[in-house]
Amino acid sequence: GINAEYGEEKEKKKKELPKLEDFISVRDYTGAVTLLEFERANNKGSIELAMWAAYCHFHLGDYKKAMAEYKTLSETKGAPPEVWVFLGCCMFFLGMYKEAEAASTKGPKSSKLQNRLLFHLSHKFNDEKKLMSFHKNLQDIVED
Repeated sequence: GINAEYGEEKEKKKKELPKLEDFISVRDYTGAVTLLEFERANNKGSIELAMWAAYCHFHLGDYKKAMAEYKTLSETKGAPPEVWVFLGCCMFFLGMYKEAEAASTKGPKSSKLQNRLLFHLSHKFNDEKKLMSFHKNLQDIVED
């Protein structure tokens, strides 16, 4: 009857792992990290999982863990070049301004995030010339 169908459905849900997207969409980065750690522990390591782990650590404010993930990724063949800009962002939030600049300049030159980061770094360095150079590349959007 109805109870048997409900029981089967409940049993099916128990066995099904939650999806990473479900956690990310509601900004449950702790849940996402837990799922990612489980997947990585079960030999499902990949560049994509490492990128998501770093992203989640960053959004949890754990910049050291995010930085460690991005550093490892920066040495991994096949990792996206944006890793350098993300690494630079972690370093920026850790107060490692010179290192942030060095890392972020290794990333793609067309990156809006890289421009914003270098803009903030030139402000930290009191470099008016660079500040104005990056300022002219900012756009009238929320991120900038």
